[in-house]
Parts: sequence; structure tokens; C-alpha cells
Amino acid sequence: MEFSVTNGQGIIRLVFDGFASCLSIRRPVAVNWPDCRGSVGEYYAVSELSKEEQISMADQLNRALMDSTEEEIMTGIQDFLQLFENGTYQVYLGNMPFDNTDFHTYRSLPADKVQSNSGFFSGWFYPIKDFDHILTLESSSIDEARVVYYMDLIRKGACPKAVVFCHLYYSDPEMSTSFILDGHHKIEAYIRLKMDIPAIFIHKENEGYETVRDLMHDARLLLNDNEFEHLFQNDDENIPEIKFTDDEMLTAELDRILRSSERIDTGIINILIRHHKSGSPEDKTWLDKRFEALRTNININLFNDNKNLLTFSRQYVEKYRSYGWFSKTIKHHYELDSWIRETILI
Repeated sequence: MEFSVTNGQGIIRLVFDGFASCLSIRRPVAVNWPDCRGSVGEYYAVSELSKEEQISMADQLNRALMDSTEEEIMTGIQDFLQLFENGTYQVYLGNMPFDNTDFHTYRSLPADKVQSNSGFFSGWFYPIKDFDHILTLESSSIDEARVVYYMDLIRKGACPKAVVFCHLYYSDPEMSTSFILDGHHKIEAYIRLKMDIPAIFIHKENEGYETVRDLMHDARLLLNDNEFEHLFQNDDENIPEIKFTDDEMLTAELDRILRSSERIDTGIINILIRHHKSGSPEDKTWLDKRFEALRTNININLFNDNKNLLTFSRQYVEKYRSYGWFSKTIKHHYELDSWIRETILI
């Protein structure tokens, strides 16, 4: 069934820029993006919501999610959708198959393994199943008594339902990430009983993608430094679109990467090239400061041959009669200055 939300409160929203997805419930609570290099399928991070921040369903919806007619369920969902941003939503009933569905949530590291700016990612999954869903509560939040309660109800014939939300992008439907809005205890109960999980699926229809700037700002609130750098560097087709001269936060993040990363990918290179080609005094001043940050990169050291900076340069390939990116290792500052002249200031 199709619903049109025209006066939505915008409390629940999902941003997708064609590469990564970020779900917000008053504030960002979950983000998901692909690995791109083959060792992992997808990365994700989940933030715990406090009891005060959780969206409480209307009593009508809660009753509908248990055992009601489809008409009663849709009536409850119609009220619930007022928490969402404006747009067109498709809502339907279905099942999440037990055999080929995975649910992913954050697994807390032991206290003795948590390090500031550690290389650990919050979560990842591979291989990718037919149906992968990101939970929006940490596993530590699951109440055992509540799970047992739902298991008893299901054994007695009840059919409590979860609520699944995703954007439906017609241009790239396989990139649409699904998030569990409600029903974590119900899902756990069905999994323990090895049963398919009944659910209400809410799909927001979208013809295009949101801006990468919105996604980066939301995701930064959830991700540690290493996670954010991975997202920033790999969202290379989108980040050059950001107007960095108007964004102090993302410029500061870019400087951090330029100073500390072992790798400068093509997305960042294209950012620098774009600001050079602009020709405006503002962009030139901005670009000079980024070069200053890059020249302090900790992996470029005249006296330490064990460190180096991996980046890329463009070369013409006669066979294909076009330019391509080729990896380039930089160890010393004079190599960096040469690379800047030949790759950025062209």
C-alpha cells in the first residue's frame, strides 16, 4: 500500500548518497557502507539509543504488530509514518526468511582491547546473504525476559511483527540498505525458534540520492577516526562534490587524513585538483593550506625508510587511448613536491 507523508516530523530519516547509508532517529544511530577492496563485504556501526530517545510506537501500532488484520496494521502504520520525513512510502507485509537472512549489530570489544583511535571497526559482515539487515540496538540491550515472553506468545500461535525500513532507489535497488526500526526482541525470539520472521516493510521511494555532505556529517557522529577515514576515502565518486571552503568540519577531517594516513586515494586527489582548477583566490588559499597539511604527513620522513605514503598519479595508456590512475609510493618530501606539481597543479 502506498502512503504519502506531507507533514512529516522528520524524526526518522535515512540518507543515502549512492555509496553509504545513514539512519537517524532524532540523531544518527546506524551507518552502513561497502568495503570496496574485497576483504570484507560491508562495514557498519550502530549507536545505542537511550530510553528517552527511543521512538515509542502508538498503542494502536503496537497492537497491530501483534495480531490484527492488514487493515488495522495499515491504519497504525499510517500514524507511525508521521514520524518520518516527507515523501512517498510503500508499506507491505512479508517475511524475513530464517535460512538466508542475517541481522547485524555492534559487538562491544572487551574493555582491555578498546583503544583511542584503534583500528577496530564496529562491525562488518561477509559473505553477503540474500537479505541483510542492520539492527539499531546493541546486542547488550536485549532483555532476556522479553525474548522469552515473545517466544511463549509465538508458541501459542501469536504473530508479532518487526518493522523494517529502507530507501528504494530505482536507479540502484541493490544498494538499498535495510534497518530494523522495531522488533529486536521479536526477531531474537523467532531466530531461537528457527522460524521465518513476519515483518512490516516500509520503503521510501527515491529517484535520486541525497548529498554526500549530509551523509558525512551524520556518519561522523557515529564512526571512530579509522572508520570515518575509510568511508571518506572510498566514497571517492561523491566527496569531490563537497564545497570544502564552506565546511570547516569536513576540511578539518580532510587535514587529519592528509597528515596521518598511509594512503591518499583518488577521491581526495580529485578534491585537490578541483580546487586548483577553480582558479578563485578563495580556493587557492584553501588548497595551499591542504598542501601544508600534506607536507606534514607522518609517513613521509627523510630519515625513516620504513615509512611511505601510497598515492596515485595519472598516466596515459596508449593501448586504451585514455588516462588511468596508477599507484605511486612517496618516501621523501622532494618526491611529494614533484607529485603535487605533476598531479594536482596541472
